[in-house]
Amino acid sequence: MLIFLLLSHFFSQTDIRMETQSKKNFSPRNGKKFMQKGKGTKFGGKPGSKKPFKQYNNAERKSRPGKGRDGDKRQTKSGPGAKKVKKDGFKPNEKLTKEELKKNSRQEAVICIAAVGSVLDVCVNRKNCEKDLKKKLLRELRDLIHGKVKQMAFAHDAVRVLQCYIQFSNHEQRQEVFEELKDDILSLSKSQYGRHVVKKLLMYGNKELVAAVINRFKGHVRQMLRHAAASSIIEYAYNDKAVLAQRLMLTDELYGNTYTVCKSYEFNTLEKVVRTNPDKLNNIMDEMKQILTPMAQKEQVIKHSLVHKVFLDFFQCAPEKQRTEMIESIRQSVVYMAHTHDGARVAMNSLWHGTAKVRTRSNATTARAHAGVLLLQTILESLDEVIGNKYGKKVLVYLLSPRDPAHLVPEIIKVLEKGDGNAHSKKDTATRRKELLEVVSPPLLEYLCNNAAAMAMDKATSVTISDILASACGDLRPAMTAVAQLANQELVPGGIKGKLHMAEHPAGHLVLKWLIEQDVTLAEAEQFGRILVDTVGTNKMKSWAKVNRGAMVLCSLLNSCDKSVAAEVKAALESIRSELSSISNNKGVEILLENLNK
Repeated sequence: MLIFLLLSHFFSQTDIRMETQSKKNFSPRNGKKFMQKGKGTKFGGKPGSKKPFKQYNNAERKSRPGKGRDGDKRQTKSGPGAKKVKKDGFKPNEKLTKEELKKNSRQEAVICIAAVGSVLDVCVNRKNCEKDLKKKLLRELRDLIHGKVKQMAFAHDAVRVLQCYIQFSNHEQRQEVFEELKDDILSLSKSQYGRHVVKKLLMYGNKELVAAVINRFKGHVRQMLRHAAASSIIEYAYNDKAVLAQRLMLTDELYGNTYTVCKSYEFNTLEKVVRTNPDKLNNIMDEMKQILTPMAQKEQVIKHSLVHKVFLDFFQCAPEKQRTEMIESIRQSVVYMAHTHDGARVAMNSLWHGTAKVRTRSNATTARAHAGVLLLQTILESLDEVIGNKYGKKVLVYLLSPRDPAHLVPEIIKVLEKGDGNAHSKKDTATRRKELLEVVSPPLLEYLCNNAAAMAMDKATSVTISDILASACGDLRPAMTAVAQLANQELVPGGIKGKLHMAEHPAGHLVLKWLIEQDVTLAEAEQFGRILVDTVGTNKMKSWAKVNRGAMVLCSLLNSCDKSVAAEVKAALESIRSELSSISNNKGVEILLENLNK
C-alpha cells in the first residue's frame, strides 16, 4: 500500500508541476535578467555600469576564432538574408504546450511504474513468496498499470513488469490486459519488445483468451510471416497453442482467393476442396504457387512449420507440371525445411519428383545443399556419435535393412513407398540397396571390431550389433570374433567387482541369443554359433548354466541351426545334468533341462 501511496503522490506532483510551469515567465540561466533599452541601463549592461553600450557594427566585424563553413574561420551572413536581432532584446524560448507537458508527465509516470513494478516483479518471482502476499502485490500492480498497459507494452523498461504481471495474474486480470491491447495486437507482434507481451498472453492465457489473440491475426498472416519479429509469434501460436480449427484459419490465407471461395464448413481442407471442385484445381495451384514462391526465397520465412504444411499440401495435390515447376523454384530452399515433420516430407517429394537435372544441381552445385552429397561420408566418419543417438541410429538401420517393420512403424513405411517407381529414378531398388551396402559395410564392421564391448553392454546400441551382422556385406568373421571374445571367461554369478559376465549381462546375453538365432540367414562359414563355441569352449560354457540368463543362451545353442554346434554343447551339459537337476527356483535351468531331454 505504501508503494501505491508514493505513486499517487508522484502523479499529483506532476499535475501541479504541469500547471505551474505553464504560468512561469521565461528566465535565463543563472538568474541573470536582460533589461530592455531605455529602462535604467543600456542593453546588456549592468545597473550603474560606467561603460556605455556600444552598438556592434557588422560591416566592421572581423573574423572571430572558431571554424566556419567555408574555411578555418567562422563566417557571418550579411544583407537581406541575414538574421535580424530584435531591438528589444533576444527572443526567449517558446513555452511548452499543455499537450507536451502532459506527454512528458505520462512518460515519467510509465518510468515510475517500471521502477516500482520491478520491485514487485522481484518479490513475485521469488520462490518463497507467500501466496497471499503475491496476490496482494498483483492487486497493487493492477491498480498501477490500469489505463497505461499500452504505453508499458511498447516501453523497453516497463514491458518486463507487464510480462511478469501476465504470468502470475489470474484469468480475469489477463483479460483486462488484453482488452487494453486488443486493437494493437498486430503492431505489438511487430514490436521488438511488445511481441513478448503477445507471447505471454498466448502462453498463460486460457482457451478463450488464446482464441481471441489468434483471431486478431486473421487477415494478416501473410504480412506477419514476412516480418522478422511477428513471424516468430505466428510460429509459436501455430505450433504450440492453436487447435485444429485455428491452424486451418492461420493457413487459409496461403491457399489463395479461389480456395477461400470454394471452402465451406464441411470441406475445409485443400484436399477436400480439390476433390469436390476438380475444375478449380489449376486456379488454386497457380494462386498457391504465386504466394509460396516468394516465401521460398526468404530464409526467415521458409523455416516456419506453418509454411511447410502449405508446401506439403501443394505437393500432394498439384499436377505434375506445376509440381515440377515448384520443385525447380525451391530447390535451393529445401535444405531449410528438413527440420520439421512436414518439411521433411516436402524435401522427400522434391527428391522423388525432381528431374535428374534438378537433383544434380540441388545436391551438388548450391552453396549449402552440396553437403547432402557428403552426408553419407560424414555419417560414417562420426559413427560414435551417430550410433549413440536414437535418430542417428535409425538412419544406420535404414541403410542396413530399409523398411524393416522391426524398426519402422507402418505409417512411415507407407510414406516411403510413395516415392517408389517415380519417373526420374533409373535404378531399381535392389541395385540401389546393394550399392549402399557396399559403401557402409566396411566402416561399420571395423567400428564393431573396435567397440564391441561398449556396444554389447549398452542396451541402446546392443540391437545395432545384430543389425550390422545380419545385413552387412563382406567378411563378418573378425567382427563376430570380437563379440565372442567378450564371453571368453568363466562365469561367476553376480560378477567380479560389480562387472557381470556377458552371458549374465541384461543386454549382453540378448546379443548372444540374437546372433545365434540369426545364423539361419547367414552362410555356414560365417555363423556366430560356431565362432562362439570355438572361441569360448564348452568347458567354460558349463559355468553359464549357473545363472538364469546364461542358461537361456545355452538353450539357443542347443537349438542352433548348426547341428555340430548343438551336439557339442549338449555333450558338455550332459556331464553336469545331475548338478543342474539339484538347482531349484531357476526358470532358465528348468528350460535348459527340457531342451537336454529332447
